[in-house]
Amino acid sequence: MKLIKLVNKTIREFVINEASFHDFPSHEILSDKYIKDYIEHEDATESLLNWFIESNGLDSDDEDRILYSQEFHEFIKEYFEAELDKAKEEIYDRIDYDSNIIKLYRAITVDDNWIQHLKSQGKRLGIYWSWDDNAAEAHWADNSKKNTAVIEAEINEKYVDWEETFKLNIHPFLSDEKEIRLYNNTPIKINSITINDEPLDLSILGNKTFTS
Repeated sequence: MKLIKLVNKTIREFVINEASFHDFPSHEILSDKYIKDYIEHEDATESLLNWFIESNGLDSDDEDRILYSQEFHEFIKEYFEAELDKAKEEIYDRIDYDSNIIKLYRAITVDDNWIQHLKSQGKRLGIYWSWDDNAAEAHWADNSKKNTAVIEAEINEKYVDWEETFKLNIHPFLSDEKEIRLYNNTPIKINSITINDEPLDLSILGNKTFTS
């Protein structure tokens, strides 16, 4: 009975979260609340505020008032709208038109036993991926693990957490990571794995199913 409940819960969460790339208009992502929260809480606001003040010839001693002004709010909104349009265009080009498949890339540091663990126990590959192979780096790497594994995988684009992905791709401090954020338990098809640039024979993994 417990297993049935767990399966039903997982299915409900997965179906509710499912949404296509095309289901998120810009105005829903860049809501007034999102802009307001960003201005009030994000460290990256300072650099944009300085840019706004300098480009408009404003008095830097008056930055507290400027920070909460409607003009700065509109400036931030326009900045994010441009960044969101750019991110959508770049990511859209990575989605196969016919199959709706998008390729993902993830780099992680691993120990010498990682492959054996992947074969016998491990099935979760994580929710943090990139849509650009050149941006797949082992962020927050564990320096005690001397090997770097790079995984190329693919999923249907409707299983991506697009709202969070778009927000990460327009963030001034995070956009270079070109991140794709997945939901937990998303089925993932592995295309290739390299360990220290050496390709792994995927046949050793058999027909094992992997998830985020």
